[in-house]
Amino acid sequence: MQIWADWDSKPDVRQVWTQKEFGACMLVRTPLDRWEFRQIENPLGYPQSQIGKFDWQPAQVPGSVHLDLARAGVIPDPFGRSYEAGLAWVDQARWEYRTTFEWTARGDAPTRVLRFAGLDTVCTVFLNDSEIARHDNMFTPLEVNVTDLLKLGENRLQVIFESAVVMGQERRAQYFESEGIRTDMPLFDERAFVRKAAYMSGWDWGPRLVSAGIWRPVDLLEYESRISQTSVHQERLESGQFRVWIEVEVEGKAGVGAEFNGEVRQPGETLEFLVDSPKLWWPNGEGDAHLYDVRIFLSDGQEVRKKLGLRTIRLVRETDALGKSFGFEVNGRSIWSRGANWIPNDSFVGRSTEGEISSQINACRMLGMNMLRVWGGGFYESEDFYDACDREGVLVWQDFPFACSYYPDGPCEQAVMRKEAGYQIRRLRDRTCLALWCGNNENSAMYEGAWGGKENLPARYFGENIYNDTLPKILGELDPGRDYIPSSPLHPLDETLSDAHYWDVWHGRGDWKFYEESKTRFSSEFGFASSCSPDCWRAVLEPQDWEERSTAVRWHDKTNKPVDTFEGYVLLHYPQWANLDEWIYYSQLNQRDALRCGIEHYRRSEFCRGALIWQFNDCWPVQSWAVQDYARLHKAAAYELARIYAPEMLSIHLEEGKASVHVVNDRPRELQTTLVVSAISTIDGTTRRNWTSEVCLEPNRRESILDIPVGEYVAEETVLKASLTAIEGSTTWRLLAEPKATRFGNPRLTLVPGEDLIVRVEGFVHDLMIWDEVDAFALVDPLTGLSGFRAISAANEDIRLCRGKPVTRPVARSLAGIHPLH
Repeated sequence: MQIWADWDSKPDVRQVWTQKEFGACMLVRTPLDRWEFRQIENPLGYPQSQIGKFDWQPAQVPGSVHLDLARAGVIPDPFGRSYEAGLAWVDQARWEYRTTFEWTARGDAPTRVLRFAGLDTVCTVFLNDSEIARHDNMFTPLEVNVTDLLKLGENRLQVIFESAVVMGQERRAQYFESEGIRTDMPLFDERAFVRKAAYMSGWDWGPRLVSAGIWRPVDLLEYESRISQTSVHQERLESGQFRVWIEVEVEGKAGVGAEFNGEVRQPGETLEFLVDSPKLWWPNGEGDAHLYDVRIFLSDGQEVRKKLGLRTIRLVRETDALGKSFGFEVNGRSIWSRGANWIPNDSFVGRSTEGEISSQINACRMLGMNMLRVWGGGFYESEDFYDACDREGVLVWQDFPFACSYYPDGPCEQAVMRKEAGYQIRRLRDRTCLALWCGNNENSAMYEGAWGGKENLPARYFGENIYNDTLPKILGELDPGRDYIPSSPLHPLDETLSDAHYWDVWHGRGDWKFYEESKTRFSSEFGFASSCSPDCWRAVLEPQDWEERSTAVRWHDKTNKPVDTFEGYVLLHYPQWANLDEWIYYSQLNQRDALRCGIEHYRRSEFCRGALIWQFNDCWPVQSWAVQDYARLHKAAAYELARIYAPEMLSIHLEEGKASVHVVNDRPRELQTTLVVSAISTIDGTTRRNWTSEVCLEPNRRESILDIPVGEYVAEETVLKASLTAIEGSTTWRLLAEPKATRFGNPRLTLVPGEDLIVRVEGFVHDLMIWDEVDAFALVDPLTGLSGFRAISAANEDIRLCRGKPVTRPVARSLAGIHPLH
């Protein structure tokens, strides 16, 4: 039985390297980007004279059927209001895309190939009304040799997409019958039976817009010879030198040469180089992310250019008194992994641009991150993503696309996975940033933890043949030097033995203070949800929806929490809000506090070697765990990451009657500085007392430096401020009472004329957010260079923000309320 159909095994179909692998000299690339589409039959399958025919409409490629329908005026914006709920019919239908192109034979390019970089998902391809290929995998490209199939003059190309939902349901029924599985088995839905990004079927932060379409470019390639695949391998020798060698697959008779580090190997020579004094590539915060240029060329002039960083990376797993370690070592140096989980950037996968991806990875670097986990419910990311991670010094933990589900894993599915994984491993194995392969997201935890109840546990762990056999075998063949774990978390029932997804706070006891009970060796998932920004809401709400419990606002909350529960998490610490604007403000501050509590706990500890928050980005406007919303504005929590993810970090830990001030030094050098702590009145901003202490910390050390008695102060009127001298951005503030119980005075905020936006604070202001109501990107944080909603506290001092654009209508809000800016 075929569940994941291996349709790509036809003789005239080849899967090759990505678009960026093709040179531009002797290979002629003709983009096929003028398409149209239609629904090819009504959902009921019989003629209905009273129903008008959906005729051909313009389509955008790369793209998706939902966006094409919205542009044609057939459906509203799928993200708007609650419109998602009425669009399920789109995912049940079959869709046809077509284009025509002119072709004239070239004598110097006798081989002709149609290349589909991404088809979503189950489809049949026709050229001039003849079937030329079938495809059934979103994660691999499709190539068809059409050398003898093209016609002089006009050629017609068609792609017919089946419903991934219908196909998945049919395959599920067949598989369940063959395996003797009851039809109501939970956590084994139709999405497991199509090789397609799982999140498109809906998640607890994303809509169910399964969709279909041509999601990456389509090209006609003509050539005599071409480079079809390259890998640049490296090995560190005991001498400290690096050996670099290049593996190239060439179609045709052209010879292949290479250039690296100023040395050239001509065609016919061995493509190997020795680097005597290597400039190493380091993750963000550890050193420079140095990249060497690599050029691979054919004798006919075609070439491929790549970047390569010289480094070693390994996952350290050692038994110790606390359990078993889980941490990364780069160039022989143990690093503390600071980062986030990365989900697909859009519900409609063809919409992300190179510039958008690049700016987001740059933001991750500015927020102190040195690692991103590409989560298994999405897909293998674009070349632009890995380019940016290489450039910015951001390590990548790469999941294979399996998440929160059982999966069929018989011989057919294993064969499909060998092809998919083989392609992607070859594509990514020479990426400098790639640190770890992971078989799936939470599937082992789902089985061992008996999600859905023990009565619903299947007879075996469906999918394990792929994670425990297929993937490690092909990795052993194609990428033997890279570490692999079959699932994350690796030991779901004992966090002291590996990484953990610590969701006992959000899905358990509800208050973020319980992060301090975690003893995991590496926190690879944890997070706390909040509202998105006003800009996000304005993009999807009508004026009548602007209320925190409106139907549209609630629809854009997929957390599956009852509204009273989600709001109750915030009310534990913050006052009751009166409107949506206040809900946005308080929920974002509560998310900030939650991540601060968790990350400071992990970084103070001796047992934990990494924290990857859930999650960095969003795929649509939504209330979620993201710290950057779909408008690409940064929440208060993101700016706090810039402080708590800095290599040198301060932490004020409140205990009974005292505040312990901790300092963490994860720099590769000694830290010598002075710690200054002040107790300040929240009423008028006056300083009641100062404490100082000299700090001298070796690399990779964390210590409690000061214990401050706070019982003598009125908690509701006192805030602590701590800073490390000469360490920009190290300052942290901590109220002694809950924000909802703290009393504030009436600070005066005055605008100071100047090129920057400077606000003079007389008195004390806590968690002040300043933004331009007309353009939220107009103001830029001077520490990170990012736009959004940073919460700033100040006592009788100036606050400075940079003007990225003209500021039209500035707004200032703190825990004391809205402040007029004079």
